[in-house]
Amino acid sequence: MNERIKRTMLLLFKLLLLLIIALLLLKSHSYTPAIHNGISEIRKIRLGQLDQYILIRGENIHNPVLLYLHSGPGTTEMISFRKAHRKLEKYFTVVYWEQRGTGKSYSSRIPEASMTIEQLVSDAHELAEYLKEEFGKEKIVVVGHSWGTALGLRLVQKYPDSFYAYVGSGQEVKPSEGEKISYRYTLEKARGNASAMRELKSLDSPAPYLTIDNEGNWLEKLKIERKWLVKFGGETYGRSDNSLLFNLGTIMAPEYTWMDYIRFGTGSSYSLKRMWPEIMQLDFFRQIPEVKVPVYFFQGRHDYNTPSTLVEKYFNNIKAPYKELVWFENSGHHPMYEEPDKYDNNLIEKILPLCK
Repeated sequence: MNERIKRTMLLLFKLLLLLIIALLLLKSHSYTPAIHNGISEIRKIRLGQLDQYILIRGENIHNPVLLYLHSGPGTTEMISFRKAHRKLEKYFTVVYWEQRGTGKSYSSRIPEASMTIEQLVSDAHELAEYLKEEFGKEKIVVVGHSWGTALGLRLVQKYPDSFYAYVGSGQEVKPSEGEKISYRYTLEKARGNASAMRELKSLDSPAPYLTIDNEGNWLEKLKIERKWLVKFGGETYGRSDNSLLFNLGTIMAPEYTWMDYIRFGTGSSYSLKRMWPEIMQLDFFRQIPEVKVPVYFFQGRHDYNTPSTLVEKYFNNIKAPYKELVWFENSGHHPMYEEPDKYDNNLIEKILPLCK
């Protein structure tokens, strides 16, 4: 190897090393882009005797407060939601909460016994009261996605006086029945795909999919079913992956440090393992037949994660002062990311007038 090649390789190595150092420094602390004359901050607060994090963004602090409850349990949407919904910041003070066990709010010191639906409902209510006092509001709006809809609907059922309205997308209804519908969808789509069919059929033995057993096999079965659900377009309509949600732009966003991503990965698994067995016991037909606030379902027509047929059936049964089902015809489980403009416009046109 001649000297010229050696010098070139050494230079490239130094440049690569500098790039790595720059990336490490860039992602060593978190912040959110500023909003001129508005509010934009990541804030640590105490909920349920535990430090938890919220992202607050809005152009005018006098606007109504919108609290967004992410999916999972344990799946962060802080960056995805912020990037997809800048328009909402003009009309609402948007508050995104990393729930206990999620992302920035994950800690190895979280008591396992505290990872329950009722504890998270209690955390959410405490947060709602904090936001009402912080921004001088009588009520706020709560918006949920997937697992966040189970949390949100239980929240407004229990504390209706704190909320103008409830909006759910990827609405949880009866997960034990929803999983059966989802599984049948993947089996139907797997015809002609020997690998998919072999893996999916294995999930139904010796116990039916999805039976929560004591050995933890249910989690592996759930992961396999979700892998094929995504592949066959039952998660995101017309796509065989979830790159719509997680991409390089998301990874490099300033709200998360490298350590936050480690917390997210650890917390996602931790939360799912501890909460999914309880979530599978939910049956809102029986447990939440009525709420005292206006209810809106912004539902993807092609959602087979929280199946749309089940959501429509529940919508026809639930009693509320007002209810509306808005179909997103080009969406699966993520209408807020698959059709973000329609999602924003519906929140502004339908929900904003209620906040008087």
